[in-house]
Amino acid sequence: MQITLNRADGLHILTKATLQQLLDDEALRLFADGLILQAFVETDISTIAQWTVAEALHHDGLPQINALVTILLALDAEVNAIVNDENRIWPLPGYLSYRSHLPLDKYPLNTLRLPPLNPDGHYRFAVIDEDHYLAVRLDIHPKLKVAGHIRIVISGPARLPERILVVEHRLDRQELTEEVIEAAITARSGALSIPLTEQEQAKLLEVLTALV
Repeated sequence: MQITLNRADGLHILTKATLQQLLDDEALRLFADGLILQAFVETDISTIAQWTVAEALHHDGLPQINALVTILLALDAEVNAIVNDENRIWPLPGYLSYRSHLPLDKYPLNTLRLPPLNPDGHYRFAVIDEDHYLAVRLDIHPKLKVAGHIRIVISGPARLPERILVVEHRLDRQELTEEVIEAAITARSGALSIPLTEQEQAKLLEVLTALV
């Protein structure tokens, strides 16, 4: 069964596909340098391999699911769901915040859409510590080294998958240097639900400076 479809508006994934089918899909091996599959490489999905994508998105608390959601948030994923017999498009953060009110037997999911990628994109997934993950997506102009379309997502035992918007905004349209990156990460801000830990800062600094 074909579980992915490339269209002009991005890569569409059938949400009735299992996580094992995602792992075996060639299109996902190529999309964003295989970023989604890294969630499965770095975590043990053997006990949930036959879960569907819809079931995974409707569940929280499992580290394997957090790793996957961390990456999907970095890729600006959208969910197509049936609500009151009508198709509804939900940005993934909106769906996640409202999913407890949308039982799958009444509000089934159809597809997960990953928007098209830009040609100068860089995609990274890293394990900060046990059950603690980081995903980074950003475009870098090959000559000017100016960053754009920055997505930084962290999840862990004490943090649900969360975009680190304050750091994204500080780095957007900036020429990336080690000094600029470190200043963006370490600057104080109350904009996060939970401040970045020293460990999270160190891993993010390591991942981003490796791109410079």
